[in-house]
Amino acid sequence: MTPLQLKFLKSAPSIRDLPEDTGHEIIMAGYSNVGKSSIINAIANIKNLAKCSKTPGRTQLFNVFTCPNNSRVIDLPGYGFAQVSRAKQASWAIRLQEYLEHRKCLSGLIIIVDIRRGLRPIDLDIIGWCYDQGVDYSIALNKADKLSRKQCIEAQQKILQTIEIDASNLILCSCLKKTGIDALQAKLRKQLDI
Repeated sequence: MTPLQLKFLKSAPSIRDLPEDTGHEIIMAGYSNVGKSSIINAIANIKNLAKCSKTPGRTQLFNVFTCPNNSRVIDLPGYGFAQVSRAKQASWAIRLQEYLEHRKCLSGLIIIVDIRRGLRPIDLDIIGWCYDQGVDYSIALNKADKLSRKQCIEAQQKILQTIEIDASNLILCSCLKKTGIDALQAKLRKQLDI
């Protein structure tokens, strides 16, 4: 599939600094170090579009990427385990909650999960919020190259038994092997109406 035509627009410290609340916007959410930036780079097929780091917690702002139709992909700060103060982590949680409660143009979420770790409590909270609000979401089980095929299937089955989700919204991903990138691109195109 053709890569998404994403361009970096800006880094915003709060929702007040985001672009006008119109059109379509999706957010990439997940724990620190699950590979959000790598997935953005893979779906756009641009190596350093989103800055990657081996140090958890590097994404500390809302990083905004635009598409040709003025829709947007927002890379959120990772939650949990970031090597930053608890006060900073609490600030990120507040900004995420503020975004979810007030941003009207939100068309969907991609929740990125390290397949080796599975869903964690905050992932489940966000999924619950999506379910309650009727917001479209998918789960990208990233780093699938780190497990055997059998282990990947077991990880998928565990999630299907834990939450109510259509199997087509549970996407096995590996940025290294480009697994699942086509499926994510298709999902984003649908959510962003492009």
